[in-house]
This record gives sequence, structure tokens and C-alpha cells, in this order.
Amino acid sequence: MTWRCVLTLVWLLSCMGTAWGYLVAPAVGLEKLTQEADLIFKGTAASVGPVLDDWFKPCQDFVAQETQFKVISIIKGERPGDKLMFRHYDAAPQLHGHMFQPQYYHFEVGRTYVVFAKEGEPAGVFRQLWLNHKSKEDQGVLLCADDKPVGSQVVKEVLWTELTAMLRSDDVRNVMYAIDQLDQMSGGRGEFVRLTDFERTDVLAAVRDHMTNRDSKIAQAAIGLVGSSNPYLRNDQAIFWLATVGGAEVPGIGKMDPRMKNVGGQLYWRDLVVLADGEAPNETRAAAIRALGLVREPSLQKAIERWLADPVPAIRASAALLLADFPGLETCRHLTVLATDAAPEVRACVASAAGFVQDAEMADVLAKLLVDTEANVRKMAALSLLSFSPKNDAIARSFRANLENVEFKPLFLIALARENPGDHLDSLAEAVEQKIEPKNFWGGEIPAFTAWKILFRYLQAQPAEQVRSGKFDRWLDAVEKVGNYSSSEPRDIYAFYIQRGMAGRAKTFRQEANKAASYDLDFYFKQVDENPALYKRE
Repeated sequence: MTWRCVLTLVWLLSCMGTAWGYLVAPAVGLEKLTQEADLIFKGTAASVGPVLDDWFKPCQDFVAQETQFKVISIIKGERPGDKLMFRHYDAAPQLHGHMFQPQYYHFEVGRTYVVFAKEGEPAGVFRQLWLNHKSKEDQGVLLCADDKPVGSQVVKEVLWTELTAMLRSDDVRNVMYAIDQLDQMSGGRGEFVRLTDFERTDVLAAVRDHMTNRDSKIAQAAIGLVGSSNPYLRNDQAIFWLATVGGAEVPGIGKMDPRMKNVGGQLYWRDLVVLADGEAPNETRAAAIRALGLVREPSLQKAIERWLADPVPAIRASAALLLADFPGLETCRHLTVLATDAAPEVRACVASAAGFVQDAEMADVLAKLLVDTEANVRKMAALSLLSFSPKNDAIARSFRANLENVEFKPLFLIALARENPGDHLDSLAEAVEQKIEPKNFWGGEIPAFTAWKILFRYLQAQPAEQVRSGKFDRWLDAVEKVGNYSSSEPRDIYAFYIQRGMAGRAKTFRQEANKAASYDLDFYFKQVDENPALYKRE
């Protein structure tokens, strides 16, 4: 896997809140999970200790453990007795930092679990289903609220009963755990987890009453579940929604589903309005407003007017985001006024909302927010501006005015050059050669690499005789300084020279690239020699 692929994978997973720098298999549904298991039982952990088992390969920061369970119920398989031994990875007591984690579980003595197990050796010993974890990291084990026998042999019914019982627990941790599990198992974590073990509407109904729980953590978790499939809930999702609704490419940033529907918000928007207008803590009220994103119920506009005048900044900020659901002159007017709000969090949300509505009339407001006193406001303003197409004159003017903005250089250059590279060749070359990085960057594709791709594509499109003439040597020199992203770039540069009859330059480039490489780069050049026509980077 190339380094660029690794970077893309890290982005994909970090956008879900998990930063795995390695390939992870998607979660499996309950039907598949049940098929994988030789034994499914409900049991209470009685003791935990280390075990030697060759099946568990050495893994930094993780150890093989054997947990003895007192068996309460057997859901699938033959009962091995009143007790059984379950072998599994667990995190080591002291972590030293690791790049990889296996499938692992940590059991608390005295707590009860539903466990999916494989038969192991010797007879009577069981182990975890697989070595490597899935995108739902804890698949194969479910914490239970009590040690009562199960009332069904149907796995789905058992787990639903256990989780809904945990929702009624007096222990905040149990309730939070149940909400999280129900969310994941009903499609609440996006495409990469994508579980449909439970109907989403059933989960929404089960969790709904917890939106008014006296514990604010529980209330906000429930609100988050009800209002999910909604990019307004968390500030860190704004970048992905801008990439989705915007009229311009945001390099290296994935898109969300443009047809996303906030089912929970649509069902329970009245509850959320009452909560936002009530006496709950401000953080809970603000979460309730954000949970209304994409509902687009016309009667919400009056409520938004109230919230925009609220003395609490978090309420005004959340309401500013909701304005994006009702684009038009009135929304632009509101956002223009809010752009001068005393609270930075409000101004940051104004910047996001201006991008969400994709109205070029907001270009001047975003340009002013680019010089805000707060770095996060400036970042969100830049993000929103870059989601617009520079084909609009007002947007293009903002980009040109900020070409030397060191905080975001060379991002505005890239936006302009993507439409018209010929006007920006020297600046693109500078970005490539100097590996210019924005000072206030949100991630995505490395800007210097994006600049290289634009410059190289431009040169590829030029007539071969002009490329050979020396007219473009300044920019060819820059292209050769691509950097060490993968073997593809030097291979394609070499192929480009060969295809255009520039054997001398191809030979020199090959020699220098081989010297600089830390691996057998010539292997890829030899592939080009065999059939140069195969390598035409798009």
C-alpha cells in the first residue's frame, strides 16, 4: 500500500472518530456474527488472568488473557458446564504506544456479558472469534445490565432485551453504553459501520425519553442519537458537509450522503423545540437545536428567530447553523448581522452556515471573517470560501485577494489554478518546490501534492513539440521535485518524457530519482520501458 493510500485511509477513519492507520474490515451483522460463533452465552466474569496460547500472536501493548465465566444461559451451542474459560486479547496494564490493535476485550470481574465464542483447545476452552477487530471494535461481546437468564434463544431478541434493560439502569455508564450500542447497531455510524441489526425507528422510540434525562450526559447522548444523520451536530463534520454541498472540489476530503435525512429530527422535532426552549442546561439546549439540522420544517423559522436572540452564545451559534436549512435573502441578512457577534463560536458557525447555503452573496462576509481575531473563525471562513466555485466573480476576487495569506497559502491558489492553471504556473511551481503548508490547516490532501497534480496535468495537455522546445523547462524542473508520495509520480514523469521523445531528460531524471529513492524505484521505470503508452496519468 502506498503512503498516499495510507493517508487516505487514516482520513477516512478519522472522520468517523477513529484514527486507524491500517486496513480494517467492516462490521458484520448479527446473522453473520451468530454464524461465526460456535457458542453464544450469557455469563458473569469470575476471574481474569494471563494465558499462554500460540493462537494469540505477540502484539505490542496487548496480552493474551483467560477469563473464567460463570455460565447463566446458553443462546447457541452446547452447554459446557456451569463454568467455562474464554481466551482473548486484552490491553496491557501499561501502554507504550502502538500502531495496531487486535480484537481485544476487557472484562470486569462481577460484570455480566453476552459472549460470542469459537471452540478452542484443549476441549472446554473457548476463544474470541477473530484476531483482528472490525470497524465496530467491540463486536463479539455485549455488556449486560443484570445476571438474569435470557428469555429467548433468538440472538437479536436477547441483545435488544439486554440493551433496553440497560436504558432503565440507575448507573449512568450503563445507560450511555446502551445508547451507544443501539446507535451503532441501527446504522448510526455511517457507511463504514453500516449495521442494521435493529430498526432505526425502534431505537429512536426507545431512546426518545432520555432526551430529558436529568443527567446532562445521558440527555445529550440521546439527543445526538435522535438527531443523527445530520452534519450540524458536531463542528468537526462541517468540512465533510461543505465538500458535499459545495460547488468545488475539496481535495482529500470525502463527501457525505447528499440525500441524508434526519429521521429522528423529523419524527421528534416538536420535542426538540420544547427542550431547546426549556430549563435544561445550555449545552443540552444547544444540542437539541443542532439535532434539528436538515429537518427543514417551516414552522421552525419562528423558533430560530427566538434562539438567535438568546443571551447564551451556544444557543445563537446552533441557531446560526439551522439558518442554512432556509436559504434566501433573510438568511443572508441574519448571517451578515451574526458575523459581528461578540462570541467567536457564533462567528465560526456563521462561517459554516454561509458555506452550507452556497450563496455567493456571502462572499464578502466570509472575506471579513478571514481576518477575524480567532483562528478557528478564520479557518471555518476559509473552508467555506473554498467550497465555492471560483467561476463566480465574487468568490474569485476573494481567492485572488488572499493568494499571499500565509495562514492558508497555497489553498486559494489551488482553487483558482484548478480552473485556469495557465495563469498560475509559477506560483504552482513555487508551491511544489517549497512544499508550502498552510499555517491553519484542517487536513485533506497535501496542498503541495495537489499543486503538483495540477501543474503536471497542464504540462501533459501541451503539444509535445512545445514541451521539447524548452519553453516549459522551468515548470518541468518543478514537477521533478514532486517529493516522496509514492512510486507512481516519478514513474509517470519518466513515462511523460519517454512518450514525448525526451530520452535525454528521461535518463537524467531516472538516475537522480533512483539515487534519492530508499527502495527499488527502477523496478517501476523498467515497467515503463516495456510499454510507455500504458502510463498516462489522468
